[in-house]
Amino acid sequence: MKKYYKIPLLLSVLLSASTLQASNQWGAKNMGERYRPSRVWMEKFSSQADIVAKGSIAEAIDSCDDVVGRYKYCVVDVSEGVLDGLVSISRSRTKLIGTANMDALTSNESGIFFSIGDNTQKVVIEGLNIEGHSVNSDEIYGIVVSGKNIKNIAILNNNIHNFDSDNNAHGIAVYGTGNSSRKGIKNVIIQGNEVHDMRTGSSESIVINGNVRRWEIKENDVYDVNNIAIDAIGGEGTAPAKANKKGRILPSRLDAARYGYIEDNYVENMHTLNNPAYGNEESWAAAIYIDGGHHIQVTNNVVINSAWGYEVGAENCVNSKHVSMVGNSADDSTFGDLLLGGYAEVGFKKDQSINCNPNNTDDANEGHGYVNYLTVKENQFNAQGSEESVTIQYRTTHAIVIQDGVEAVNDKGRGSARKDENAIKTVED
Repeated sequence: MKKYYKIPLLLSVLLSASTLQASNQWGAKNMGERYRPSRVWMEKFSSQADIVAKGSIAEAIDSCDDVVGRYKYCVVDVSEGVLDGLVSISRSRTKLIGTANMDALTSNESGIFFSIGDNTQKVVIEGLNIEGHSVNSDEIYGIVVSGKNIKNIAILNNNIHNFDSDNNAHGIAVYGTGNSSRKGIKNVIIQGNEVHDMRTGSSESIVINGNVRRWEIKENDVYDVNNIAIDAIGGEGTAPAKANKKGRILPSRLDAARYGYIEDNYVENMHTLNNPAYGNEESWAAAIYIDGGHHIQVTNNVVINSAWGYEVGAENCVNSKHVSMVGNSADDSTFGDLLLGGYAEVGFKKDQSINCNPNNTDDANEGHGYVNYLTVKENQFNAQGSEESVTIQYRTTHAIVIQDGVEAVNDKGRGSARKDENAIKTVED
């Protein structure tokens, strides 16, 4: 995601840690455990490899049908395998597994190293050492899940590093392009990966984008990266945009990472100072970012030494909503620990002339979204930077922020805090 300039502040609230309970009806819905992605299917893979890839990894996967049968579960040991171009995994019930001491898998090509595409399910990529390289302004990705009608995907305990682009690079990316809920991506687990030494341009190290539901980003270590570490995105046109009754083109309601869990991740050293996409200057990028996603729990994460620790924003013409942030910590943030709200002064609902077509917008059309129904409590925020610990911008409503004996409650359903002086109330313990 792109943020090339500092955005105007609307309201700053200095807060720190608390046990004060919310006293009104607003805030995020508690998802509990009901939307966790399924893990039962992974138990059906054998504990032993069916095939050892001593040469081409792609050819080893192709041999699964002959060795175990077309519709059977197949485990491929890729510890000695070779990347001879893109490894496209279209065979369902396939597991790739490496060993702790395996040599890095490398490629001399730009583009994607490992890809999972349409109509694929029950795939595991585990324990691989994947090393990228510099591609200047080309695109380069480690593991990509992209398309429609994809479910039950697990990306576990991989070491992904040194992917370097001035434009677009990702370590792990999931893009749901389906135009219906049935055709979306469902049940994705991204856990235990180490993603580091990444120069990702305007992209992210780990991202869920578009029509994707029921997912976890859990227990990953992301460090030494020059843009957003973990991102949940909506409204970019990943799933097809639609025209409303007046002919205005808007992001689809399905174009949103949703019903997800971001928890127990560790992020350290996230800055844009060596990122040409940001003019090699420190920007307001956050280590963990919800941008257009909804129904997401952000829990027990640790962020150290980043521009911003966390953000719930809305760059596109969407609502980020029902987001809870509980038990997280941030330290040594350059600007602040938590940033909330859209950053353009006027919202896309009020100004109908704003271009909301995600397929042809530019930076001037960003930041017009809305942020609603937030619960922020029991976090350890210790900002030492130039801004306050928690900053609330435009169009942040129905929010409860509880820290250090102070409860900032934004319980109005209209406007911005600047235009509605009662939108933010401060109640001392």
